[in-house]
Amino acid sequence: MQSNIIKEITPLTERTIVLLDGRHVTVPLYKNFKIDNHDGMTFLLNFNIFSNNNILHKVLSNSVIDLLTTHSISYAATTTRALKKWFESDVYLATTLGLECLDSLNNVSIGYQPFITPLLRKLSKNFKNLVSNDLADFLANSEKWEERNPVYFKLIANDPEKGTFTLQELDSIHSNLNFAFSNASLSLFDYTLSWFLIATGARPVQLSRLKYEDIQIIDNEVMIKMPLAKGEGIVEQGYFLRKAPTILADCIIKYIESSPPPVDEQTNFFKLNPIQISHKTKQIFENLSTYSSRLEAKIPVNAYRFRYTLATRALASGASDQEVARLLTHRSLSCIRYYRASMPELQKPIQDALDVEMNFFAKAFKGKIIPSLDEAKFQESAIADFFRLAGKTIGSCGTQAKCYQNAPIACLTCPYFEPLMDAPWDKLLQYLLEDQAKEQSLRIKEINIQAIRAVKDLISLIESRNNK
Repeated sequence: MQSNIIKEITPLTERTIVLLDGRHVTVPLYKNFKIDNHDGMTFLLNFNIFSNNNILHKVLSNSVIDLLTTHSISYAATTTRALKKWFESDVYLATTLGLECLDSLNNVSIGYQPFITPLLRKLSKNFKNLVSNDLADFLANSEKWEERNPVYFKLIANDPEKGTFTLQELDSIHSNLNFAFSNASLSLFDYTLSWFLIATGARPVQLSRLKYEDIQIIDNEVMIKMPLAKGEGIVEQGYFLRKAPTILADCIIKYIESSPPPVDEQTNFFKLNPIQISHKTKQIFENLSTYSSRLEAKIPVNAYRFRYTLATRALASGASDQEVARLLTHRSLSCIRYYRASMPELQKPIQDALDVEMNFFAKAFKGKIIPSLDEAKFQESAIADFFRLAGKTIGSCGTQAKCYQNAPIACLTCPYFEPLMDAPWDKLLQYLLEDQAKEQSLRIKEINIQAIRAVKDLISLIESRNNK
């Protein structure tokens, strides 16, 4: 039975509650308390860290006691240890909390952070006078802070309610999602939307902009022309071409085959705005019987959690910052560095552990070299470089996706690009190297590395063929 969080602070020094196993216990608010669980293991709850003269301490003490009615004794005891560590900073003296408390929370062990943030979130909902508006916004809308203040990525990524999923949680999500679809309690639309989020890590705004013309099906493989979320001062929309993983490709193909044909190729694929996609995502997973072992409760799901999970798993698999930036359709590498910094275990690269998805990004050039346009899959899809090579044709597009954003530079890393053997690749490489040398922005220099690598790979492949 769950005990209601206290709405008015009383001068009580102890409370009698009912534990999950049915026992009635009296717990002190400001003194250490030892208690055995049903297996006979003894746990210490550090209530002596709280002062009855501090209103914030009173609320936190009562909140931890409330945890004993909804969570295991072990979970509540760990929460008090986490708070004890946090209280070693100046936050111990605070009577209200603002954004500055996140700096000290960032210094707490990553293992303890997931026990503190859910407590702060409940605090911000039930005692608004004790939490600043900015901190409440951070706790309620962490995704807004992804670009606004990336220094808090460590907290966002490790937030058990808003951040990266654990492997146990992912397994629960996948199995329950597949089971719901198999027994027809989940529609094909909802199933496709869910796997789009899981497999691509796309933001709701990107999925709302996705059109039928952005989906290209080639021999049961699906290429997605993923719209970029418009950056500050950016006029052009911009796209990244992505290959859909197998399960997502199957969903997309079945969804298109079972749906009425669109009015035209400009029709939005999901026909939902970003807010509707966010609400739909939460609704889908609220109806599933998921379980989080670390929260000891149903898994809270929002669209952005899949994004954080995709990034951290890619980094854990040994992906470079540039590879993950492309995977997440990021214009900048700064956020990726904060992802990496938020996970100490990622400080040692594990390049040989790249998984299947990241192998897609393993080499810069991934296309198919052709001797002439007669060998191209679509002869009418020739690609020329008017800006650098005076209109010289350098290859062909194997998709007819018409994604001309920054062509042909963007084409160099596309698996469906068909470059001509006799195109002036040396001249293009020289131009890219000179352009990179002129660029003052480190961010642009790093992003151009992939294009330079692709041309070098291409030249090496052509030379090896000519030497045979």
